[in-house]
Amino acid sequence: MGSFGDMLISFFMFVIVFGSVIFLAYVTTRIIGNKSGRAIKGKYINLVETVSLGLDLRLHLVKVGDEFILISASGKSIQLLSKVNINDFSEEDSTKGINSFAFKNIFEKYVQNIKNKENIEENENTEEYKNGTDDNSFRKNLDKLRNITSKKGKLYATGGDENTNENQA
Repeated sequence: MGSFGDMLISFFMFVIVFGSVIFLAYVTTRIIGNKSGRAIKGKYINLVETVSLGLDLRLHLVKVGDEFILISASGKSIQLLSKVNINDFSEEDSTKGINSFAFKNIFEKYVQNIKNKENIEENENTEEYKNGTDDNSFRKNLDKLRNITSKKGKLYATGGDENTNENQA
């Protein structure tokens, strides 16, 4: 019984150490993320939005003072494309979109899609059963299978495939 107790204690110690490492990794990434977010946002220059156009090409919308500038960045080059007029821009919308990653909303949307698919499949199955179409599809498949096997039997009886030149000598 002593070895079981030692094994149980070592298991709980493992869980505590593993949980501590995960917690410290989470806290560290949050701190680094907040510091880098503050470093990206300047007093007069803000990165409003970035769109990736490929592996190495990105478009950046930058707010400089009250103006918006569209630039492209690829590899080692950055080019000014144009100045953009945006009338209904608000700082709250841009910071809300960047900093908020609502895992709960994404998860709920995913679960809802799965539930909808299950309901659709369930409705289709019950309609087929009620209408008797499920039995008809089984009979059609059975007839197809009988047809295929009868053709194969004929081919084996003649000694060759009708699409080859074996018997045409």
